[in-house]
Amino acid sequence: MPIFKAVNKHYWNERDFEKLIHYIVDKNGSVNLFGARAVLCGKPENMFRQMMDVKRFFHKEKNRMACHYILSFSKEEADCITAQEALWTGYRMMEECFPRHQAVFGVHGDTDDLHIHFAVNCTSYEDGKAFEMSPSRLREIKHYAEFLVWSCRLRSLPEEERKELVFQQAGRMGGSAHKA
Repeated sequence: MPIFKAVNKHYWNERDFEKLIHYIVDKNGSVNLFGARAVLCGKPENMFRQMMDVKRFFHKEKNRMACHYILSFSKEEADCITAQEALWTGYRMMEECFPRHQAVFGVHGDTDDLHIHFAVNCTSYEDGKAFEMSPSRLREIKHYAEFLVWSCRLRSLPEEERKELVFQQAGRMGGSAHKA
């Protein structure tokens, strides 16, 4: 089962925020795949500047700069998920989890487990409101991450195993199985 967690560190100054973006994007010796939402991908310093421009526009430069999240895959999941599928998962997570907020993510494979780091601008690019993550929303996101990883694992299986797994999952959920 994947683990989605918030990093308990507050990024209150620009320097820490910029370091976080560099860490996520410029991970040497790693898978080195990254993406962004509402930010043009490129050099980390340019991505950081774009995020700071939103803060400046809404006069939020003194507020918390960013939130940092990690989605980790178990060894068994990492064996079934390619780096490209992890990249796809990162994009799907950003769209679902951080609406109206800029985000940058990077797929890292520098430890025993494949994982994705996310940096979220705490200021909304739409209205300047602060990013919030309630405990119930965090639980929803964890379930969504499980679904995405399950989908990746499902695609890696031969057709007969895939059908059986979908059938079993539908039985647990009390519904009918859709074609995989």
